[in-house]
Amino acid sequence: MADKPIYYGGTDKRSPIYYGGTSSIAYGGVPPNGGKPMYYGNGGAYGAYGAYGAYGAYGAYGGNAPGSDTDTGIMGTITTARVLRVISQRWLSIFVFLLVGLIISFAIYKISPTIYEARSEFTMDMRRATSHNNTLDQIMPDYGNTYAEIFNTRISDWRSEKIFALIIKQYQNDHPASTVQDDEIIAVLAETKLELLKNSRIITITARSKLPALAADIANSYAKAIEAFTDEENKVRCDKAVSQIHANAEAKRREVEKLATQIRDFRTANKVDNLRSSRDTIQQSISKTTADILSLETQETQLIEWEKLLDKVQKDPESFGVLAAGIPRAQDIAQEFRAFQDASSEHSKLLFSYTDKHPLVVTKQKELTVAKQRFLDATQRALQSGRSSLQVLRNQLINLKNKQLDLRNELSSCEQRIVLAESGLGMLEADFGVANRVLEGLIMDENKARLDAQSNNEIVRVGRPATVPVDPVLPDPLIIFGCGLALSLILGLVFVLVLDNLEDTVVNLADIEGRLSLKVLSVLPHVRRKTREQVAKFLLEDKYSHFSEAIAGLRNLLDSPRYESLSHCLLFISTQPGEGKTITSSSVAISHAMTGKKTLHVDFDMRRPRLLKVWGFELERSKSFSHAMQEACRTGIRPNFDALVNKSNQEGLDVIVSMPPDGVSPSSILGSKMVGEFFEWARSRYDRIIVDSPPFGIVGDVVSLAVAVDSVIIMCCPDRTHFRPIQYCARSLIEAGANILGIVVNDVDLSNAAAFSPSSRVHNASSYSYGSISSDSQNKDREEAEDQNEDLSDEE
Repeated sequence: MADKPIYYGGTDKRSPIYYGGTSSIAYGGVPPNGGKPMYYGNGGAYGAYGAYGAYGAYGAYGGNAPGSDTDTGIMGTITTARVLRVISQRWLSIFVFLLVGLIISFAIYKISPTIYEARSEFTMDMRRATSHNNTLDQIMPDYGNTYAEIFNTRISDWRSEKIFALIIKQYQNDHPASTVQDDEIIAVLAETKLELLKNSRIITITARSKLPALAADIANSYAKAIEAFTDEENKVRCDKAVSQIHANAEAKRREVEKLATQIRDFRTANKVDNLRSSRDTIQQSISKTTADILSLETQETQLIEWEKLLDKVQKDPESFGVLAAGIPRAQDIAQEFRAFQDASSEHSKLLFSYTDKHPLVVTKQKELTVAKQRFLDATQRALQSGRSSLQVLRNQLINLKNKQLDLRNELSSCEQRIVLAESGLGMLEADFGVANRVLEGLIMDENKARLDAQSNNEIVRVGRPATVPVDPVLPDPLIIFGCGLALSLILGLVFVLVLDNLEDTVVNLADIEGRLSLKVLSVLPHVRRKTREQVAKFLLEDKYSHFSEAIAGLRNLLDSPRYESLSHCLLFISTQPGEGKTITSSSVAISHAMTGKKTLHVDFDMRRPRLLKVWGFELERSKSFSHAMQEACRTGIRPNFDALVNKSNQEGLDVIVSMPPDGVSPSSILGSKMVGEFFEWARSRYDRIIVDSPPFGIVGDVVSLAVAVDSVIIMCCPDRTHFRPIQYCARSLIEAGANILGIVVNDVDLSNAAAFSPSSRVHNASSYSYGSISSDSQNKDREEAEDQNEDLSDEE
C-alpha cells in the first residue's frame, strides 16, 4: 500500500502527528509500546553536534547546540540576554505587576498604624573623690568602674515600677490638662528603649507612640524622672553633710516667707497695685480727653468759617466759588449753582439776539429766577445744618472740658494715696531684701557644701530634650514601597519568564539566535501576492523589490567563501506546512540561475508535490520524479534522470517535479540507494542543487535527505513556528550527521522600523487579506491538508 501523507496530521486536528499526536511521541511522550521517547535515542547521541559546530553558522555563537532544550525548569534557562529580551518584550506585564505592587504597598502603608518616635538624651557622670575621708564615700554604692558597667547596673532601677510612677507623675505635672490615661503611658513606657551611646556618657531614651506629642512628652518626662530620681538619691546621701547649714537656711527661708506674706497682705489691704493701675488708667483717660478736645476745637473753627462763607453767598450769589467737601450739603449747593449758571448763560445768549420783551427771553428769565431761588434755598439749608452741627460740637466741648477737670482731680487724689502706701511697703520690702540676701548666702553656702559632698555622687542631667516628631518612623514608606516594588518586580520577572518559557511561538530574532543557538541567515519580507505561484516566481517580475534584495543577500551569503563549500546542494525544510520553504527554495534557485550558475530545483516532497503547480509544466507520468523513483526501486534499474529534467522560463534553471503520489511510497524511495545515485548525477551536472523537502515530522524523510545534501536551511515564520518542533528538528538532524547552516525568517512585515531589532517582536503579516511570502494559497493549502487528514482517518 502506498504511504499516506501522515505528517500533515493525525485523526485529531488539534494534535497533528508531526507534533507528536495524542501520545506526544515527537516531544518526548511515551510511545504505545512503553519505550523511550523517540527523539532521545539511547543516550549519548547529543555529542554528535560537536563535530559540526565548526561548519554551521551557529558555531560562532559558542552557545548551546542547535536544538538542544536548555530549559531547566518552569522559567527556563535564565541568562542576562534572555532576561533583557523578555523585559523589552513584556515590559507592560512587568509594569502591571509594579503598579499592582505599588497599589498593595500603598494599601499596606495606609492601613498600617502610624508610629512616631521621639528621642531625648541625658548625661551620666560618676564622680569619685581622691581621698576617702568623706563620709559619703562610705555610703556610696559601687556601680562599676566603666560607664557601660554603670549603665547595665542602673538600667534595672531606671526600668523599675518606681521610675514608671515618677514618669507618670512628671508627665501629669508637665501636662495637667492631658486626657491620656495611665495605662496608655505605661504601654508606651513598656516599648521605650534606653541606650548608652558608644564611647560616651550620653544615654538616649527612645519612645514610640501613635501620637507624636505623646512620644515626645514621655521621652522628656522619662529623662526628667531619671534626673529627679538620681538627684533624690544624691540628696539623701548629701543631707547629712549639709544638715546644719540646711537648718539655718530653712529658718531664714521661713523668715523670708513670713516677710513675703506681710508684703502680700499689705499690698492687699492698701490695694497698692490697684492704685497704680488706676493712676495709669486715669492718665490715659486724660490724654485721650485732651486729644478729643483739640479735635473738636479744630472742627468748631472750620464750621465757623463755613458759616461765614454761606452768609456771604446768601447776600451775593454771584460771588459763589468752590466749596470745601466738608461743608454740609456741599454737593447739593454745587449742583444748584451749576443749574443757576447754565440758566444765566442761556439768558445772556438770548438777550444778545432778542430784546428783553421777547417771549423766549421772558421764559428764560423766569427759569433763571427759579434756578437762583433754588440755589439760595440750598445754601440756606446748608447754613442751617452747619449751625446745628456747630451747636452740637460746642456742647460736646463743654462736656469734655468738664470731664478733663474731673479726671485731673481724681489723679491728684490717687497719687496722694499711692505715696502713703508705698512708704509703708518700702519698709517691708527693705526688710525682705535683707532677709532674702541672707537666705541666698546660706543657700550658696549649702550648695557649696553640697557640691563638695557631691564630688563622690552620681550625676544625671537632661541633655537634649525630645522634640515633637514631624515624620513617622512607622510605617516606613521606603521599606514598604521598596519591598513592594522589589517583590512585584521579582514576581513580574518570574511571571514573564514563565510565560516566555510556556509560549512556544517564535516572536523575534533573539528567540531564534538565543534559545535555538542558530544563525539567522536572512529575513524575507512580506510580499503582496494572491497565489503561491506568483510569489514563488516573484524574482522574475521584480528584481529590485525588498523581497528580491533579501533573496539576493541570502544567495550572496551562500556564495561567500565561508559557505561556498557547504552550499552546493542545499535542502530547505520546515517544521510545518505554510512556512514558505517551497517559495523560498524556488526564489533561491531562480536567484542562482540569474547569476549564470547552472541550477537544479528538485521537489522531494513526494506526498504533496508543489513545484509542478508552481512552474505550470504539462507533465506525463513517465516524467514524474516520484513515479520514476518508485519504478526504479521496484526494478532496481537506475532511471534516466536527464529525461526527468524540465526547462523553466529562466535560463540556467532546470526543475524536476513530481505528480500527485498515486501508487508512490515516499518512505521506500527515500530509503533506497536511488536517492544517493540521484545526488551523484545532480552534483556532476549542476553548480547549485536546491531541494524542496516535505515538512519535518515523525517520519524519516527529511533526515535521510539532510544527510545526503551538503547543508540544511530551516524555514521559520514568526508567530507561527513553534520552538519545540524546531528544536526537535535541529537536534534530530544533527544527531543524524546533517549540517545546519541556519534559519531563514519568512513573512516579516518591514513596515515596522524595529523589525530587525533583536529585542522587538517580528511582525507577522500573513493575517492580512492580500498575499505574502506565505501567501493566501498556503493558508488554503493548510486547510486542504486538514481536509486530507480527515479523509485519511476515514480510510484508516
